Amino acid sequence: MSYKKLRGYIQLARVDKPIGIYLLLWPTLWALICASNGFVHIEDLTLFVLGVFLSRSAGCVINDIFDKNFDKKVHRTKLRPLVSGVLEKREAFILFFILLFCASCLMFFLTPLAIKVVFISALLLCTYPLAKRFMKIPQIYLGMAFSSSILVVFAHVNKSFPLICWQLFLANFFWVMAYDTIYAKEDYGDDVKLNIYSAPKFFKGKTIFYTNLFYFLMFFFFYQVVSQFNDTFFVFLLILTLFIISIIRVRKLALKESKFIKLFKENNYLGAIMMIILLFVVNY
Repeated sequence: MSYKKLRGYIQLARVDKPIGIYLLLWPTLWALICASNGFVHIEDLTLFVLGVFLSRSAGCVINDIFDKNFDKKVHRTKLRPLVSGVLEKREAFILFFILLFCASCLMFFLTPLAIKVVFISALLLCTYPLAKRFMKIPQIYLGMAFSSSILVVFAHVNKSFPLICWQLFLANFFWVMAYDTIYAKEDYGDDVKLNIYSAPKFFKGKTIFYTNLFYFLMFFFFYQVVSQFNDTFFVFLLILTLFIISIIRVRKLALKESKFIKLFKENNYLGAIMMIILLFVVNY
């Protein structure tokens, strides 16, 4: 295999752009911490980290297969491997099924309930690229897809879905709504030309307002989770501070169209900080 082909496969699976892995990994780790009351087994940690990596990579591959005709008309995506001709669709499908097979092997280590949820999660992740064709706000679909890992974790560790599971699900759902609305802002002009649906197209001039509302709802539900372990005023102030910083960043960069991807990537640090908060409150 030539270096050009190898690089094409890496780019197709977005291994060179791990931000998507992080954004899917943080809520999975939140769920592991909460479901296990801070006593995370190394086997479960390894299982879900691998699951996140494989499922996200498979999702990126099928996304490029579905969106090939759109990608060649969008400035940000016109150099992707399938569009540039570095890889053919046949090769992309082979990689997709290899990743899907590897991810399927992990199910042997899951509980029966978790396996059932995995099928739903996989269906959401694989069909998300189609959502922009029929849903006015496709970010809703992505929010459910990226939050489904939380349900898988609780199904595996607790074999049930307690209230805290759904609070965490909603916290992550609104977080995805916030950061993917920011991400979609980058392609707003192209989406209008191609008649593709997105949150910025739906919200129009109120996009920043709704993005901040999503952040508020995210922190609201996250605090509901945190307060079940440690209802301290310090933690409340910390979460409130994170919210204020988030809306300031959104408003500051809203006037700089080229900075939306930068703001989107900053959510990685937010996810990490929230994991640290959970580790603190659960163990102390």
